[in-house]
Amino acid sequence: MQCVSNGTLALQVAIKALDLKGEIITTPFSYVATTDAIIWENCKAVFVDIEEDSLTIDPKKIEAAITKKTSAILATHVYGNPCDVEAIARIAKKHKLKVIYDAAHSFGVKYKGKSVFNYGDISVVSFHATKLFHTIEGGAIFTKNKNLILKILT
Repeated sequence: MQCVSNGTLALQVAIKALDLKGEIITTPFSYVATTDAIIWENCKAVFVDIEEDSLTIDPKKIEAAITKKTSAILATHVYGNPCDVEAIARIAKKHKLKVIYDAAHSFGVKYKGKSVFNYGDISVVSFHATKLFHTIEGGAIFTKNKNLILKILT
């Protein structure tokens, strides 16, 4: 884990650490910082809709949005509802895409007994005053990849 000044910066650092270019598939049903981070890092946000029940990105719609320019999926866990991490992992593996999870709404949430921070290439959180777990401001970046950790630290 690496702490940063806010969740937006955590997203930007994640995009930089993964060397993402081109298009990043996401959903507009998230805080504006999710899309802003993509744009600020000179990538293009490609929007897909959410699932009606979970309010998270719909994996069935992700695959239809993938093009030759797609480099990643940036999915948001919403109101404590984790994304369909298994379906997203299958799609990412099939198309050789990176996965970032915006987990700001899911601090402490587990999927199959593991923290949602364990899924994807990188997970980020915000500690803004409006979040479940807050420190007034701040953010953090989580990854199990040692090379990414070193890249994030430098």
